[in-house]
Amino acid sequence: MVIGIVLTLVVSPQSYAQFTPGYVVSVTDGDDSYGNKSPRIAITDQGEVVVFWMRTGNEAFYLSRWDGQGFSSPSQIPFGGLNPNLWSGSLGPNFATGNGHMYVTFEVYGDAIYITHSGDNGLTWDDPVAAFVPPQGRRATIPTVAVDADGQPLVAYVNTNAQEGDAHYGLVRSSDFGASFSAEAWVNEIAAGEEVCECCNGDIAVSPNGDIYVAFRNNDANLRDIWVARSTDGGLSFSEAYDMDETDWVSGVCPSNGPHLLAEDGAVHAAFFSASSSWGSGVYFSSLDPLLGNVSSTLTLPPAQEESSQQNRPRIAGSGDTLGVVWQESYNGSLEIGMSFSTTGISGLGSDQGLLTELSGSQRYPDMLFHDGKFHVVYEDVSSGTVLYQAVHPGLVGMEEEQLSFSIFPNPVRDELNYQMMTQGPIELQIFDALSRSCGAYSGLTGSGTLNLNTLTPGFYHLRVHTENGETSVIRFIKE
Repeated sequence: MVIGIVLTLVVSPQSYAQFTPGYVVSVTDGDDSYGNKSPRIAITDQGEVVVFWMRTGNEAFYLSRWDGQGFSSPSQIPFGGLNPNLWSGSLGPNFATGNGHMYVTFEVYGDAIYITHSGDNGLTWDDPVAAFVPPQGRRATIPTVAVDADGQPLVAYVNTNAQEGDAHYGLVRSSDFGASFSAEAWVNEIAAGEEVCECCNGDIAVSPNGDIYVAFRNNDANLRDIWVARSTDGGLSFSEAYDMDETDWVSGVCPSNGPHLLAEDGAVHAAFFSASSSWGSGVYFSSLDPLLGNVSSTLTLPPAQEESSQQNRPRIAGSGDTLGVVWQESYNGSLEIGMSFSTTGISGLGSDQGLLTELSGSQRYPDMLFHDGKFHVVYEDVSSGTVLYQAVHPGLVGMEEEQLSFSIFPNPVRDELNYQMMTQGPIELQIFDALSRSCGAYSGLTGSGTLNLNTLTPGFYHLRVHTENGETSVIRFIKE
């Protein structure tokens, strides 16, 4: 069947394998009543992708699961009548999974660091337990959590005096799945200087051999470099520390921004933000060889677009030579999510980068994991007030475009979108909006034709093309 005008212009669309229904997915189907603050993404032992986030105002914690087709209805995680502080970005609460267990850690400022535990992958939750109660005159803030190979939690935090000075980084661990915790280990004790950044998040990573790594922003007389401390006794003590950051950022103002870690056999990778006057404001990367104790040179990760500025909030994920870093950056007057990836190890990072999306409004505070050969990314969307999810295949998503057997024009489009096939056989077309809600479907199409888009409101859309031989592609277009 032919619908309208034949076209001749070919564009380069983008291809997405094994991603249904589209390119960007709202975890809550566009329903903003669940909030969207500071999403975290994790993988269960069954290979199930789960997303945690929080709602401010009427405070709540939520969890949703990806089933290969979409996300489950959000389930609420109770916090026992406490009044948790819900910060932004990476400042907490935080979430982690492992060996059938899930944990959420949060703070009640001036009181304690708390943790709540699920032993059945989030179906039920225990009452919150105080993981660390600071002594009189002290404060504990900005908690993060990780899970070891046995499913036991480790919780780290900033420990300050009542004036938020004299800050050090502490860690406690549990051997009974969060029912009780060890005495505090002082993480930064052998780092340069005597203090850490008083309002910067840290991160914990457990290596395959069981070593514990904690990354934090140090504060050596306002030199705010990124350090990584190592424990070889399960987090009871930290006997080694490494300066991961050559930018030497000196700042008398707390940046509220810390590092993110990936620990693998033979390498520990750190991604972080710096605003050093000599290096410039942006996102950086370095690696530690734990066997030799050597730290790589600091690598600059350029913004996804030359016109962008103010890169921030990086997260790293990967396996082996496949590495990816996502961040937020200011682009065209709003915040967008940028990404750099490599399939050749550290040497390839910084050579391939791009924006994951150019949705209206701002997208910020990303989180990411790598599983089953692809990156899974979540982030806040300010316009819709929801958490958005995106699957990213190395080499695709605007970073290496492929010529496919289908094309469209004009793009942007006002009323009529022309399409053309370069192969034989019928196709099916589906149109989705920026939140992956279906806006129309067409089947049995062949040749060339025109789609009438008068009923669509202005914005970003995705045209999903499915051929009879099983090829699935997605082309992004803008409706003016």
